[in-house]
Amino acid sequence: MPLAIDFGTSNTVAALWDADTQEARSLPLADLTVARTDPHGREFHVVPSLMHFHERGQWTGQQVVARDLLAAPGTFRWMKSYTGSGMKLPRTLFGKSIDNFDAAAAFLTQVINAAGIHADLSDEEVAFTLPVECFEHAQSWLDGVVRAAGVLRPRYLDEASAAALGYAARVRPGAPYLVFDFGGGTLDVSIVRSDETTDGTVHSRLLGKAGTQVGGSAMDQWLSKSTADTVLAGRDAASIRALMPRMLAEAERVKEVLSAVDAADFEITDPQGTLLAAHRWTRSALEDLMESHGLFDKVGAVLDAAESQARAHGYDRSTLQAVLLTGGSSLIPCVRRLVRSRYGELTRADRPFDAVAAGAAAFVAGAGFDDRVRHAYALRPYDRVSGQYVYKAIVPAGTPYPCTVMSPGDATKPLTLTIKASKENQTRCGLQIYEVADRTALATGTVDFVFDQNGAARYTARADEHDLTHRAIGSPTGIPCDPPAQPGEARFLATFTIDASKHLCATIQDTRSGRFLFRDHPLVKLT
Repeated sequence: MPLAIDFGTSNTVAALWDADTQEARSLPLADLTVARTDPHGREFHVVPSLMHFHERGQWTGQQVVARDLLAAPGTFRWMKSYTGSGMKLPRTLFGKSIDNFDAAAAFLTQVINAAGIHADLSDEEVAFTLPVECFEHAQSWLDGVVRAAGVLRPRYLDEASAAALGYAARVRPGAPYLVFDFGGGTLDVSIVRSDETTDGTVHSRLLGKAGTQVGGSAMDQWLSKSTADTVLAGRDAASIRALMPRMLAEAERVKEVLSAVDAADFEITDPQGTLLAAHRWTRSALEDLMESHGLFDKVGAVLDAAESQARAHGYDRSTLQAVLLTGGSSLIPCVRRLVRSRYGELTRADRPFDAVAAGAAAFVAGAGFDDRVRHAYALRPYDRVSGQYVYKAIVPAGTPYPCTVMSPGDATKPLTLTIKASKENQTRCGLQIYEVADRTALATGTVDFVFDQNGAARYTARADEHDLTHRAIGSPTGIPCDPPAQPGEARFLATFTIDASKHLCATIQDTRSGRFLFRDHPLVKLT
């Protein structure tokens, strides 16, 4: 039976497609999962995204919660966010170094093994979801983990598309709708149109999508830091860092309580459970905190970006038939009010917690959709006038594939680039592709929240924004220059295509000899 796993920042869901009922259901995975009920009274199962290491082994998911180990030094949380941003942050535990990548790999392996009871991992396709703003290195890492765990036929789908498929049966074919997926680590928005084909199946076409790296875990950080600044101002920094893991768990609880009531006490306790301090938070104060961190502006910018792409396909806000909310953070009252104020009665929350996993299961079972390239891609040639390397975009975000890459200035003509040498008698030119994420994908604020090697929490200045938005992917493709090329010489002409497997391919001609050195040569796999 088709299986899907949605690895989330806060919770992970495994879902199985039932061919008889034509629906997906979340799987209970022994004591790794906990049963919950959505706002409509429907039961579903989640694995808390937690991994704890101890001297005799490890605990996973709900096993960690049941043993009250959320704030223990050996517990890893928010692993998805850390692996997605490439932050290993090793800790020394029981004489060995364990980082977030190790913890995430161990966590996923346990989930895959438990879910493998319900599917033949060596033969059947298994779907895994990724954020819209996911760099190539994160997908490559995930692919290595799942294959090592015994999944021989993995497939990948972005979370926004999966959520759209999870809701597709509830939306009229031919109608465009918006999916607002706001979870623990990311906000992903997609605008999708579902078309019914002649054989009765539903084909979902993506019209626009955008995302940003902010979610419930960021709110927990803001809440913890603000509380510490208020009631722990007289304590030394080291003692505050030691308390922070327990404060994060308390912040998550308070945030969830404030979604139901108007006030809640944030209690700060030591490892023995002794109450050290308390601070009363109101729902309005929490909303003010979110606003001060630019959350609502960030949400608005992502919605604007997705709508702008959809308008390019002839669909504006007035054409939307439904706005579908998924992810735990979408249930926060002020967030729901923001979305509802923009889209009115179109806003729905039929299955906020398991739509992504359910849609991924539908995808691997055969539900189709028209996907697009998520990021922009660029080259970085040397500019002899400025004496610097500059980025030159060649593939815009949202490009459908397979296709010929067209000129930005004239969409009727293929993009043709001239490749020149940068030094005397150059015998080889390198062609390096860079993946470019939109700056709106960066987390709100100027600091990152991290754990040190002993498990204590701290804030650190963000890396340079430029490094976060431009990443070299794959290895440079070497173009031989025979005879050697000279500076300023227009030595090669390059055109590009994207094949059906989402590979960016290059055709390169030597202008001296007229000979083609490469024809549709795959350079990198796009995301």
